[in-house]
Amino acid sequence: MFDFDDLERALEAKVPAAGYAQDDCSSRGKTEKARAKHVDHTKVVRIWAISDLHTDDHHNKEWIEEMNTESTADDVIIVAGDISHKWEIITETLTFFKERYARVFYCPGNHELWGNAQEDSMHRLHQLLQLCNKLGVETAPTEVSVGDRCVLIVPILSWHHPQWDVEPEISGWHGLLPVDQMLSDYLLTHWPQGTSIKDGSAALAVDKVNDQLADWDHLLTRRRDFREVLSFSHFLPRVENNPEKRYLTHPNLAKGIGSQYLRKRVDDLRPNVHVFGHTHFGYDLEVDGVRYVQAPLSMSSERHSRGTTVALGDFPDGLPFSHPFMVWHSRTGWAPKSQGAWSAYVERYGRRPDVTWLIPSYVADGLEPAPSAGITPKVGWLPGRMPVWLFGPKSQRIQEAAAESRKISERLAKEAAGTYRRNKNHAPGTEEPLPIEASEVGILLCKGNIAVIDVREGECFSRPANCIELPHPSKTNHFAALPDDELLDLGERIMAGEGPRILVGDPDAPASCRHAALLLAALLRLWPRDVRPLRGGFKAWQAQGLPVTKVAREPIDVW
Repeated sequence: MFDFDDLERALEAKVPAAGYAQDDCSSRGKTEKARAKHVDHTKVVRIWAISDLHTDDHHNKEWIEEMNTESTADDVIIVAGDISHKWEIITETLTFFKERYARVFYCPGNHELWGNAQEDSMHRLHQLLQLCNKLGVETAPTEVSVGDRCVLIVPILSWHHPQWDVEPEISGWHGLLPVDQMLSDYLLTHWPQGTSIKDGSAALAVDKVNDQLADWDHLLTRRRDFREVLSFSHFLPRVENNPEKRYLTHPNLAKGIGSQYLRKRVDDLRPNVHVFGHTHFGYDLEVDGVRYVQAPLSMSSERHSRGTTVALGDFPDGLPFSHPFMVWHSRTGWAPKSQGAWSAYVERYGRRPDVTWLIPSYVADGLEPAPSAGITPKVGWLPGRMPVWLFGPKSQRIQEAAAESRKISERLAKEAAGTYRRNKNHAPGTEEPLPIEASEVGILLCKGNIAVIDVREGECFSRPANCIELPHPSKTNHFAALPDDELLDLGERIMAGEGPRILVGDPDAPASCRHAALLLAALLRLWPRDVRPLRGGFKAWQAQGLPVTKVAREPIDVW
């Protein structure tokens, strides 16, 4: 096992163990009541949090510069890593916050430790801590006192290692890249001899720096003196802070996001709230009595393409003026829980890491199904579960749905012009809705495992029994704009059953039904072949003798 003392001798300069803390709570023995006698009871202080700023993205830099900081002079901000790998941008960003907030807390992310082959990442970490000391940015445990309230704030340094991921591997699919072939950290960080990411020794080395910054035994003893404790890190303490790996664009990224050493420190500390970053998913969920929060700014391209899963409440783009995420207020305490798409999804349905063969279409693209004994790989979601992006903020849902609609319209225009080319990342035969015969629908109805969606526009006097009414294009283009409760009910009904989604259209307008199938497949994150138009439309349904429900007509007023 790597010896931390060997690392220290390898560094060009040592930093004293207490050298980073400005107001280290481990050196103070006052009680909360005694401290309260010497503070201003009328002052309002808020604690804000943000992660994954990536201010080398010029759109993100503009977002930061346009933040509403008119009333933040007494406030505290938590910066949970990933500012940049560029030294000057890290300095500029931290200086920006120091000039606008009373106190700035920070822990580095993975990007800050990137460098060339001559830059030792552990040395770079110590240089970052020295820079923070110089700028007055706090990196060690300390407290924020306002009136009779006192919050213990505990930054925790960490690094990821693959052993943290203890959940089952994806099965039934070929082509999954190993983590060291897709995560830039393996290429852009450089560790002392005998230290590596793969065996966890890099994560252990970074974790041990926490013991230089504070006496953790004493800190844990003093934790009892505080009713309000906030810790933060860049990486994830628990696997529950992340979606199951089958939902990640590259499932093996789950091996590059968390640390068991971090988990132990958080478990020992038992904070009220732990803020983290790294995965770029808005998240607010309580696990085993600790509230875990992620408020990532993320890359501007991510906010544009999947803002529903980046957002946490109205952060980052829900208000006229940009602002970080408020975690605590000196008058009201912890901020109310906010909705992040992934945490709302988990809260609604729980986690099922044991489901390893069922993946959404955006994960399946580029992979090859590999059936084996007892395993049939499938594309989709567990029955009855609304796709996660639809749990995001309404404004973001509308934007993403409109983008998908434009893509489908562009595809149809290219098909008409003879210029459409199949996406090479898609498995052959998956891009086209597969028509289904009414006789086959009858068999599936007997099994009870399909959802039937009537996409006919205009007045209809009868419909398939127990169908979902979703006229195209008037409703298919706009259902993402429904109120949250209505959308959840519709989304779960559409996704009911393990079988395909069956679309019943106008027999005289098969192109319209195909358009609806392509659009719904995109919105539901399914392969188009699994959204199946009924050949012959509603006439074929009736001719097959499938169950029909009469539609009650609105009464006509007689004057």
